Formats: sequence, C-alpha cells, structure tokens
Amino acid sequence: MTKNLIHILLISAALAISALACGSDSDDSKTVTGQVVDVQAVSLEAFSSLTVRDEDGREWTFKGGLFTGFTPSHLVAHRAENAPVVVTYRENADGSLTALKLEDG
Repeated sequence: MTKNLIHILLISAALAISALACGSDSDDSKTVTGQVVDVQAVSLEAFSSLTVRDEDGREWTFKGGLFTGFTPSHLVAHRAENAPVVVTYRENADGSLTALKLEDG
C-alpha cells in the first residue's frame, strides 16, 4: 500500500471511532436550551467553555467537544442577538459537562 492510502485508512478509522465514542446520539446525552452568557475560544473554530442560562435562570457551563457544529464567533453572535441555542451534552464522571452538539434554538 502507498503512504497516502495508509493515511486515508488511518484517518477514516479514527473518525469512525470518534463518531461512535463521542456521537450525540449516545444514550447518556441530554439537552438544555438557553441564552449564551459566555464563550471562551481557543481558536477560530473551537471553544474551551460555553456558558448558557436556561429559562429558569440556571447557568450551565460546558467544556468544548471535538466538534459541536458552531464556531465561537457564531456563539458570540447568538449572545449579542439573545438567540437561544440547544446544547446536547454528556455529564462526565467528575461532574463536568461536555458539549457534543449545538443547534439554533
């Protein structure tokens, strides 16, 4: 096999494993809808944390996941416009929350 084909196979396998391990359709995932309160970006495409406030006033802080579907700038726009987001997340063993997927609310 050529190096390029091996790389493609390895990348495909890694993506498949990531999708299975971190997919938002997992039985332990939950959702919350709220207004964006804070976004901490680590790059143009990823965030380290996101805080949203639900309709009851509770604030939820999420760690960034592998891919959530929204860029930090899109989340900042939601905050400026008071547009809600729906966060699909999982609770980690240490009690922290990891965002798996974001959608317009």
